[in-house]
Amino acid sequence: MKPLKQYYNHAVVAVSSGVYWIGDYIAEGWSIARELFLAPIGGLIVHHIYNKFYNNKKEIISQPEPETRRKELGDPITLNEQLEKQARIQALIERLLEGINADRVIIHKFHNGGKFYTEKSTQKMAVVYQASRYKYFKLDNEINGGEFNLEKMGSILKKVVDKRYLHLTIDKDKDIYKYTPYFQYLEEDGVESNHLRILRSGRDTYRNIGLLSIHFIKHKKRSINEREIMLVDKTVREIQQLLVNDHKGYPKNHI
Repeated sequence: MKPLKQYYNHAVVAVSSGVYWIGDYIAEGWSIARELFLAPIGGLIVHHIYNKFYNNKKEIISQPEPETRRKELGDPITLNEQLEKQARIQALIERLLEGINADRVIIHKFHNGGKFYTEKSTQKMAVVYQASRYKYFKLDNEINGGEFNLEKMGSILKKVVDKRYLHLTIDKDKDIYKYTPYFQYLEEDGVESNHLRILRSGRDTYRNIGLLSIHFIKHKKRSINEREIMLVDKTVREIQQLLVNDHKGYPKNHI
């Protein structure tokens, strides 16, 4: 009886060990299966549900209701090619602003406006396009109006017309232009350097129609590199073509 009881005890121990081993094996197998299969499958299900909801939402937002009304043929906004032209010019100077890391890009137009006591018109310039990196970099002085006489630019304008460009540095060129109103306005406005390019119209013959003025306010820029010159050249060519017959900023009797 005693040997039988001993065998029974051994059998109980063996069965208990086997059950423990099997349970541990099953738990370990479940852990591995969960990591290998369930987690990725769960992630795919969540990703699929999110994409389906997000894409449906995006489609709803990006698809406005179709217009069922007829277009008014005489609508001045629809027919006005000036709006498209002006939008393209604005896009060009915004691209230039980013391309050469400038702080402000301005287009001045020349025009005849106002008269002296001699009844002769005086040439003036007006800011008609402007792109600024920051809101407070917008031009806010006499240059910003439409009554800035070209004479106030002095020899600065003469050099731009002759050379087609001029790169002004406030510190370096102060001795030459410190009495010129245009230079003084730039200095008061916090401009460190100013790259100027003449804008012209025509093919066989040309006339000077305005200035492209690039301002560097936050940093001193002694010069612009070759890549930046190429971008400025390309922008000037495109702007010159668009400025022809562009009436923005012109008074009734313009050049």
